[in-house]
Amino acid sequence: MSYEPQQPRPDYRSGGAGGYDNYDTHRRTGSSGPQNDEKTVAILTHLSGPIAAIISVGWLGFLGPLIVWFIYKDKSPFLRAASAGAFNFNVTLWIINVIGWICIFTVILFPVGLVLIAAYWVLLLVCHIVAAVRANNGEVYRYPMQLPILR
Repeated sequence: MSYEPQQPRPDYRSGGAGGYDNYDTHRRTGSSGPQNDEKTVAILTHLSGPIAAIISVGWLGFLGPLIVWFIYKDKSPFLRAASAGAFNFNVTLWIINVIGWICIFTVILFPVGLVLIAAYWVLLLVCHIVAAVRANNGEVYRYPMQLPILR
């Protein structure tokens, strides 16, 4: 009977969209980390949300991460986690934006609508910039609030 050391169990609660954190993503792929092209695509994935939202006035921020998820979901765990997190976060923000606009069109809830739309833009810009910086470091960023649609 021989003794074989067991691999440490990854802690899926520690971060990353879809249960991937930095350690687990690299362990699954058997590499030392994401390649430079993966980092570049992840950065563009995170920045596509705010860029699309600015161009479409807040309505299509989820489209870029969704396209990246469809292309890379089976090719790279790092890009799958990054794009799924960005998509889930952008859908959550899109819902906040819609609720804010509905509140603006009602006279009584006008101040609430302004606060929701302001929060939408602040969260959109700040969180995506932080996510892009983390992607440049090879880390999967866990957005603060997201509906778990893609994994």
